[in-house]
Amino acid sequence: MSEVIPVWRQAINDEQHPLNRAAWMLFSKSFNLKYAQEALLPQQDEVVAFCNGILDDRSLYPVEALGGGNAPVHAIELLSAWKVETAMPRLLEILEEEDWDTVVYGTAADSIAVYGEALVEPLLEMATRKTGDEQLVAIAGTLADAAPGDPRAVEFVKKIYDSRKEDFEITYMSENVLVADPEGGPAWLRERLRTRKYSKETRKQIERNIADKLAGKF
Repeated sequence: MSEVIPVWRQAINDEQHPLNRAAWMLFSKSFNLKYAQEALLPQQDEVVAFCNGILDDRSLYPVEALGGGNAPVHAIELLSAWKVETAMPRLLEILEEEDWDTVVYGTAADSIAVYGEALVEPLLEMATRKTGDEQLVAIAGTLADAAPGDPRAVEFVKKIYDSRKEDFEITYMSENVLVADPEGGPAWLRERLRTRKYSKETRKQIERNIADKLAGKF
């Protein structure tokens, strides 16, 4: 029985393949997202299927793989930039299945925020299945970016902030509180500064974050 050659490999090896240019872009280390969005738009349906095929091929994830593990990362970025609705469940699967400290997880966590409030319920449900601190903090960060002002997101982000013990986690989560709750976040954090004990440096950093938020720096 002959070996089935993956579509991505066919596309890379055959200059006449309709997805040859898409393949070379996605596997390149010097990926230009803005250019890819525009250049590949006429083939969007085919490229979306191609990106999904790349995401389904776990052999492409390691840094030792063809493209240095960049193809799945770039596929995530392109699908999110186009805001492909059918891609959202696949991106959520990546957040569910991949380790929080991998590049592909970090890219999905950052990129998926474009789907906005549609992410709130799936991410909150995902959080009920996660026990690792890093995973919960990562979910809180994605929720803050995806749905600022949403009461459900605000409640979860503040809950995760209150549960943090390490200084770096507290300062990171203070930024998420300010993003998730742009109106009430500064006052809420000031109340925490008034009633809770923090290290001198952590206190200063939270105060700087509040000042930056009020100055419109993020």
